[in-house]
Amino acid sequence: MSVDDASADAETPPASAVRVPQPRPTPLYAFLSTRLLRLEAWLQSHGGTPLRRSIQAFWAFLLAVGVLLLVGPVINEPLTFDDITSSAGEATDTWIARSFDADYQLSRDDDGRLTLEIEERITAFFPDDVDESAVERVIATQYEGHDLRPELRGATLDGVPVDPVTRASPTRSTYTVEAGERLRGDHEVVLRYALHDVAYPTEDPSSRQWYQLLRWDVFGPEWSHGVTDSALTVTVPRELADAYARQPSSGIAWLIVGGSTTLSPDTETADAVVYRVTNDQSLPPYASFWFAFRFEAGVFAMPEPSALFWVQAAGPFVPLALLAVTVLFALAARRVAWADARGRAWFVMQDTPRRGATPSADARLWRARRTSALVDALGAYRSEPSNPAAQRHLVRVARRTGRLGDLPWALTAYRASRTWRAQFAEGLRRVPRGFVRDAFIGAALGLTVVQWGLVRQLSYQVPLSVYWWPVAVVAVSTLLATVVLSIALTARPLTRDGALAEKHLRGQRLFLEQTSAIERTPLRDPLLPYVVMFARPARARRLVTGLLDQEGVSRQVTGDPTFVTAGRLAIRVSAVVAVIAALVLSITTTAGTRHALDQYAVLDDIEGEYGVFVSDIDIEATLTRGEGGEARVEVIETLDAVVGENLRAIPQVTRAWRDQVDGHDQGLVVEAILVDGVEAPLEQSRMRGHALVQTRVADEWPGAHEIEIRYTLTDAASALRTGDGWQDRVQWTALLPWWESSWQGIDVEPERLRVAIGMSTDLAAALDPDSGWLAELAHRRDRAPEPFATAFEAGDEAVFSFDERADDEYEPGSLWPGGAQFGGAQLTFPAGTFTGPSEGEWGRYSAWQVLPWLLSPLLALVVLLLSAVGVLSGRDRLARRGKTRDLVQWMPPALTVAQLPVLIWATLDAYSEDPLLVVLFASLAVSAAATWVVIAKTRRTPAPIVTPPARRRRARR
Repeated sequence: MSVDDASADAETPPASAVRVPQPRPTPLYAFLSTRLLRLEAWLQSHGGTPLRRSIQAFWAFLLAVGVLLLVGPVINEPLTFDDITSSAGEATDTWIARSFDADYQLSRDDDGRLTLEIEERITAFFPDDVDESAVERVIATQYEGHDLRPELRGATLDGVPVDPVTRASPTRSTYTVEAGERLRGDHEVVLRYALHDVAYPTEDPSSRQWYQLLRWDVFGPEWSHGVTDSALTVTVPRELADAYARQPSSGIAWLIVGGSTTLSPDTETADAVVYRVTNDQSLPPYASFWFAFRFEAGVFAMPEPSALFWVQAAGPFVPLALLAVTVLFALAARRVAWADARGRAWFVMQDTPRRGATPSADARLWRARRTSALVDALGAYRSEPSNPAAQRHLVRVARRTGRLGDLPWALTAYRASRTWRAQFAEGLRRVPRGFVRDAFIGAALGLTVVQWGLVRQLSYQVPLSVYWWPVAVVAVSTLLATVVLSIALTARPLTRDGALAEKHLRGQRLFLEQTSAIERTPLRDPLLPYVVMFARPARARRLVTGLLDQEGVSRQVTGDPTFVTAGRLAIRVSAVVAVIAALVLSITTTAGTRHALDQYAVLDDIEGEYGVFVSDIDIEATLTRGEGGEARVEVIETLDAVVGENLRAIPQVTRAWRDQVDGHDQGLVVEAILVDGVEAPLEQSRMRGHALVQTRVADEWPGAHEIEIRYTLTDAASALRTGDGWQDRVQWTALLPWWESSWQGIDVEPERLRVAIGMSTDLAAALDPDSGWLAELAHRRDRAPEPFATAFEAGDEAVFSFDERADDEYEPGSLWPGGAQFGGAQLTFPAGTFTGPSEGEWGRYSAWQVLPWLLSPLLALVVLLLSAVGVLSGRDRLARRGKTRDLVQWMPPALTVAQLPVLIWATLDAYSEDPLLVVLFASLAVSAAATWVVIAKTRRTPAPIVTPPARRRRARR
């Protein structure tokens, strides 16, 4: 039953009306939206169009700033290698320091904070061709987050007091000692000033000890002058000297060239310790002359981080934070301020469409995004049911509605229709314009580009390959900006008239539901578009395709060849995933064909690993059965070492072992490291798939020492399958390839090596004949071990050992494990000798080892099979766009491309005669040829154009 227009327009709901609960925004959205509405009203009342243009100009200016940061010059760009090297040839273009003598006096003020009183004496030589009248000194004023608060004490030029001109920037102060005339020849400049809070807390990268570090470059942050002679004096009060965490040091550096020394007191008194450093080497411009004092934590009171520190620390995140806030406001605006007009809070049942409305317009009004195209197609078919084009279009749209592949096309059709634009002309929808919308668009564009520009500027200060967060910030800010723009540009709320029309559609849906129209509406019924509009997309598809089948329309029209069904989409996605999976495999894993890592590769970039030089090595191991029957190898390494001095990092005892063999974790545990009989602090970790241990000695310890390292393999045996069946194998790796590299110094290198492994006589009797000393190379892991010599028996223990000298390395029969060879022992026993070996571990390990050999041939085999399907398929089958055509068009090229990263992954360490190269390149060549054949065949098979037969009309009787 319908309700007349008078009743429909009344504000008082009739008895048959259905109440519509009004949406209630969250308190946060309501609060934010209220602020936006008030801001919009205030701006409108105080400026109107001129103010709006001014605000738009502000956002344009911000956008321009971002573009400048993104493509313009780099702010405070660090000097490059070429800049510094070229400056050495330009040293005579300005004055030269014949001598530079700096005096630093440390003190602690009443608040416990560090103060440096500095006096610099510079003998400046001005060549005749240099037109300068002043000496400038650049001093850092911001350092490690501290404001150094420089205080100028005074200056003299050739003994005459002068008032230096001071120029301050956010991070530096420049003191200019002006002569007032052109300077020539030698001139004496004395500059006195004070700095505060130069020390800062840090962790020593080698000892992992926290202390307060005073590290200062005497020449300052910008020193463009050559220096003939330089000297440094540092006076430290006795109370501070007693609080050293590590002995002070000093050094000079220029680019990658430099040297350092540990400081010794020049003079000492009861109140102070004086250090004096002199350097008679000429230094080029931009050289560094530094000193470092390390004090116990808590010696100095630390200041709060400076304001500039917070600006620099938080600055890169400001655009991101503002965008996050903007997203909240945009969501609030979309939910409340830009929400649909309320209309009435009720609706009544309607059995007819709105007066003058079309199904296409109502579909946009109802926001039927997924089914509006089907509504349009039904309308076109109903107006011309005998038109073959309308039939084809309806069938194709009906078959694709509600499917995942239809989503982009459906959303495009929803907005591209003329009926969508007509809603605005009829006053059913509005475009929210004004200050707030301009702000959203301006913020999304301006802040995002500024964020990109900041990251570009940061890339010159922070290596983005090491620090991931700048790139992540850009990605997140771009995503947030996209959200804001999509809300601001797509918000099209209903007006009150539109809201009333939407209530009419609610009533119409109620009528269709109560009359079960979806079960009995024929194809040409004028209400069918509304049934489709209100139905779920998948149900609408089934309804219309069923009606088309009933009336025989589907049999007259072929399917849409351009539509990608779920099956075809799965094939295409699988092709892309195959390439991505190959890339992920090659990037995140290490192929079983790669060479084993050597000592240098494992210990690379580990602070403190250099500086312990070993001449004599004695390694003694004992194989026993544990309480549970597992194989235990207890090892004691004794090293005669000399520890270096004047090194950048404190030398630490650093050892690395291979503890994962045949896919089995041997459970290596370091029990102690003793230096001259005293146990040293240590830290055990993993590094690049190896067990790593390093001491944590807190201070310099130069000289000769005896080092003892004790460790245990708690589960040393692994399973092994050979031609004779399963076996238990204990592979003890005492030394990695190139083990000598980390123990070699200028005057010390490994000279003697003794390795021994003992076991009970019953275990020795059970040894397989192929047991012996490791002969495995980093690039040839299949080398058989060197057989043991006759064991030395003492009671119920048998000991196998060798004692070699480096001088005899190349003598016949020498067991010295030099070069790329591992050092250790391989012991093979019958299966069941120990508990713990797992056949599953060996199986998984073996599968991973052969994967590089099998993966590419398997992919090539799949390519051949799919290419054969394409070649053997009939012309008509390939002409039709469907799963078969997609399968042979997409998968062979993708699997061929996927073999490229797999090839690089598997052959990165392959040598030129390696058979692996032949296997993988042959697989790639076969795949490429097969792919070319199938692509050529599918390209020569155009899709046919099917014309449906003309529909015959029945003659009327």
